[in-house]
Amino acid sequence: MRHIATDILIIGAGPAGAAAAQALSAQGRDVLLVDRCTFPRDKVCGDALIPDALHALGRLGLEHIVLRESRQSSAVRVYAPNGNHVSADVGLGCLPRKRLDALMCEAAVAAGATFVAPYNVTQALEHEGSVVGARFIHRNGGDELCVKANFTLLATGAAARPLDAFSVSRRRSASAVAARIYVRVPAHVAEATRHFSISIDRHICPGYGWIFPGPGNVFNVGVGYFTDSNCRPPTTNPRQLLARFIASFAPARDLMSVSEPLCDLRGAPLRTGLTGTALSRCGLLVLGEAAGLTYSFTGEGIGKAIESGMIAGEVLSRSACDSRAAREAVANAYAATIRARFGSRFRAYRLAQEWLARPALSDFLAWRGNAGKYVAEQLRSLLQESADPRALFSLFGVLKALVL
Repeated sequence: MRHIATDILIIGAGPAGAAAAQALSAQGRDVLLVDRCTFPRDKVCGDALIPDALHALGRLGLEHIVLRESRQSSAVRVYAPNGNHVSADVGLGCLPRKRLDALMCEAAVAAGATFVAPYNVTQALEHEGSVVGARFIHRNGGDELCVKANFTLLATGAAARPLDAFSVSRRRSASAVAARIYVRVPAHVAEATRHFSISIDRHICPGYGWIFPGPGNVFNVGVGYFTDSNCRPPTTNPRQLLARFIASFAPARDLMSVSEPLCDLRGAPLRTGLTGTALSRCGLLVLGEAAGLTYSFTGEGIGKAIESGMIAGEVLSRSACDSRAAREAVANAYAATIRARFGSRFRAYRLAQEWLARPALSDFLAWRGNAGKYVAEQLRSLLQESADPRALFSLFGVLKALVL
């Protein structure tokens, strides 16, 4: 077994872990970034970069690099179950996570972080109730690492096992499931499809299907549904849900009829709603999707994951973590900052999820989105994160939609 000592140990090199590694390395901290996979590696995701993700990337100095490789769009169409849609003009990007995550990991290494992979975390190291590092084993067997750290950051996504290992899991089951495929379409079809499409499909509720145009004439087509909703979809088999979506949603059916599949369907669990996990404990911060920092209703989490990494960097920059009291203070400050920054909004998105599980309401909003201005304005503001979902998804919001 190899023994390593470091200032900051970050487990998971996705957007949350990489953002924290870049921010902390730029401060001159000694950062070890460990992931279970070598990069580039695939990650099930819709790949959409909405304004909050682009803004977060901009704070890291990466927005222009990411957009240069992305397929950019200026509009999203949200389709109701009856086929009507409402459009919102907003700047978006789409870049497969295989490439996005690699770019972010490279930026962390360029800032000074040390990256090692592929290692699975097996055990938390603890001393007097404080996390002081972790043990790892190489995924190909044999080599083991024992890493001691002044502070540990856990950014391992939706997987339950790492959360259990660090005693922060409050719910092992996922709160949502997503599945997607990549297809290549003819150049003229890709050129004609400049917008993102989201379908609130009655065959999927409480969930939705999507078509997101990516670079190189490659489209991301997928479905997602929420397991923590008061409603249940007609089936929880992602393959069957995708088949239902393609069969019932005309734009998906037309696209698939001229496309070339590039991979098999892949699915993955999601942790949403800022629930199910403790945000911190002495010596440990939990970042990104591991902390449930993916929105209910939309399933978007890249921007929040990046922001949680930067918040961790800011909180840690104020402490040397050289005593148990200091580590406890950092853990409490991080949890308080995350709740203050995101708590109310996550509750509002959970409410919106329950409202949109009702197909009739989606049909009504699509109708009013074309008959008036209020719904389209609220949709655009939601994508830009400049409005509270409760402004639309409430009795008062529905009444305003009816008259404005």
